[in-house]
Amino acid sequence: MFGQGTQTRPAGLLTQRHIRVPSSGDDQDGCLIYLGDQLVSRLVRLQASTAPPEHRHKWRVAETYGPGMALACAPLFDTPDAVIDWIARHLPRPAPRPWLDA
Repeated sequence: MFGQGTQTRPAGLLTQRHIRVPSSGDDQDGCLIYLGDQLVSRLVRLQASTAPPEHRHKWRVAETYGPGMALACAPLFDTPDAVIDWIARHLPRPAPRPWLDA
């Protein structure tokens, strides 16, 4: 079918694991996003004491790994689930496997 290269990954392939991230005296809420068993991104929740009022308690992509390297310019999100939906739409599709001629 035409346009297969533009399809998104199902968000069901992405999983999240909530963590506590030590940062300058206080622990921060964090979340690791995996594609299968490969780490794609680390999220942090912005704290009320350090973020502007309109950004308090929002989630941001702090680091990206592997196939998630293209996600570095992500906006802020209300929930980790919203981040997973955004990542599913923006992760690059894997390259097709080469044909094996025997």
